[in-house]
Amino acid sequence: MALTTCWYCGSEVSDTAQFCNTCGHSQSDRSSSPLFGVVDPVTGIWNQKFVEALIGQEANRAVRYHRPLSVLVVELDHAEHINNEVGQAAVNSLLSELSETLGRAIRDTDTLGFLESDRSPHFVIILPETDQQGATLAADKIRRAIANHDFSSGGDWQRITVSCGAATIGVVQQESEAGLMFRREYTGNLLREAYYALESGRSAGTNRTSVGAYRS
Repeated sequence: MALTTCWYCGSEVSDTAQFCNTCGHSQSDRSSSPLFGVVDPVTGIWNQKFVEALIGQEANRAVRYHRPLSVLVVELDHAEHINNEVGQAAVNSLLSELSETLGRAIRDTDTLGFLESDRSPHFVIILPETDQQGATLAADKIRRAIANHDFSSGGDWQRITVSCGAATIGVVQQESEAGLMFRREYTGNLLREAYYALESGRSAGTNRTSVGAYRS
């Protein structure tokens, strides 16, 4: 995979990257506002458009250089009950505070984003250089950080929990270019498999970490 530098900040990016992961500038449209269309207006973090592009970019890098990559999907537990009790304005405030708490619980090299959904709010965390065990440890740290945080939304929801689903691309020494292209095809499903892991753990309750079977 060829690398180049961001035209705005000079950070290293893939030559096929849509956005710079450091400054957020579009790599194809130099006239646009740096964050226009890639930041969620409620939480102030990267939106689904940005993180989906970044997952594909990181997955290609992980496969090419035989490095592990994990993705976490984080869901707010009891979201429907919370919304019914405190209303949308308070929910937005809670989501903003939740995103800040999540941001403090991850590494500087990880990327946090918000996923659009008609159901419960979901966050995604991209974990480069992280295998299945590391993803599980990161998810458990996140759950503890949220459970121990005193949120200011009022009502009975000052204490909330989240559940996490994880999917991992493991390290495989694949020298065949044909095999490499085949692996690229299924790395695009990494986010979907993290969703599946999250849903599969729902039957066992909330405030849990579930790891998907999707790994190489």
